[in-house]
Amino acid sequence: MKRILAAAIFIAVLVGLYFTLMPATKETVLASGGAATPTAQTTAQVQCAATTQTLINGTTIPAIPDFGSITDGDFSLDNLQCAFDSYSWNSFLALNHSPDGAFGDKSGDNETVWETWAESSDIFLTGGADPGAAGATPPREIPDECKALGDTKGLRVISQIGKHPDLLEEATQPFNSGPLIDTNGWYSRFAISVNQPMYDYITENQLYNKAGQAAFSQAGNAVNFTCSCDPDATGSKCSPQGQQGAMMVKAAWKVIAGTDVAADFHATEALVYTPALNDKPASCEIQQMGLVGFHIGHKTINDPQWLWSTFEHVANVPEAGRPQSRASYNYFQPDCEDCNDVNTPPAQPWNPHVQPVAQNMGKSQIERSIPVTDHTVAMNTVVQNELTKGTVWENYHLISTQWPTQATLGTPTTPSAENGWCTSLNPVDPTGAPAPTFLANTTLESYIQGTVPQASSNCISCHKDATMTDGTFSDFTYLLERAKGPTQ
Repeated sequence: MKRILAAAIFIAVLVGLYFTLMPATKETVLASGGAATPTAQTTAQVQCAATTQTLINGTTIPAIPDFGSITDGDFSLDNLQCAFDSYSWNSFLALNHSPDGAFGDKSGDNETVWETWAESSDIFLTGGADPGAAGATPPREIPDECKALGDTKGLRVISQIGKHPDLLEEATQPFNSGPLIDTNGWYSRFAISVNQPMYDYITENQLYNKAGQAAFSQAGNAVNFTCSCDPDATGSKCSPQGQQGAMMVKAAWKVIAGTDVAADFHATEALVYTPALNDKPASCEIQQMGLVGFHIGHKTINDPQWLWSTFEHVANVPEAGRPQSRASYNYFQPDCEDCNDVNTPPAQPWNPHVQPVAQNMGKSQIERSIPVTDHTVAMNTVVQNELTKGTVWENYHLISTQWPTQATLGTPTTPSAENGWCTSLNPVDPTGAPAPTFLANTTLESYIQGTVPQASSNCISCHKDATMTDGTFSDFTYLLERAKGPTQ
């Protein structure tokens, strides 16, 4: 009984600290950028733990989660998780509208807002070149091998084969653990996009090359991307118009091939570029790619550790210990006797120039180690049945949302325009005691799933070690490590 009481008191303290700085109102910001009045939208409600969450299929991004349905004295971790998961779905739906507000208008699919954002390959250029002015989107960089194909028709380039930017490790996931190869034998590809506020911060501070990063640090500056916050006419919480803070989207793509049905995926025709590797020259080909993983990082006024929302295609993998619900999966072959061990990287050598991989031992065999919670499953079902039904987006589901339960301690920095409307980090534990403790996307952290401290995937704990090229803290993003020369 004492242990239960102590746990209850601990949770109450954490929640109290989190809500000390929580604004009473909330903002909606157009997914395409800037504060705006919400446009036409559809809504649905779901009972989650002891809360009633409102899910919104509209064109606006919530600046912060809505805790309005949680009554005083009932701020349990379950109820809070429901609010954060609702926030994640509302963000996902807004980002996956087209820039003009359409949703599922092209045979169930549509263009998306986040695909118009600047990608890492457009920002961190060869030689550290300036990608372009703040307030604009940099032009797409098209490799010569792709230009040689003729009219590229404005196709996007998808090149990255892993989360690490260096080529020899680009066929690997975190900790160089291996590439993700689907059941058809194709290497999965990855891309990172940033919204306009994040791009502007990088360009304004010249963090797109090594020299700019060194000068920034030597001047006594620390990377601190802006935070989303509520509008407030008095200026006590944020600017009168509110602010959309930094957001990142990490997308995982698979080649649509074999028995894949293009209509089951958010799909795009893309220039798939493979850089030179060993004795193989760089190559480029046009392929149809399907979205299989979607990870949102969003920095908000109460969450300087960022909020981390992760989604996947429903046919990616089965869950460990639960009956398999599908005859086939994107990254798992049922009843396969000659397959690679589950959640174990394919054996080397890894060579994306030689694909599709023919042998099952050379493909990924992935299961979800931590099942999606019943609360999240119920929320996913409501979204799929009431908000995304009949569109390609009904084939995607939320895995979970990671958030800091103890974002700050003591007397935090007062959010202001000078500090990007962000509270200060917890000085005792910069991670802010994340909940849930572990979170993995099977397309992005395939081989580091589980519940082993310091080894299994934990978004915030991993990203707290992110630095720029000069070794200084880069505000929970590894993106700035991609900067190239000049060095002075």
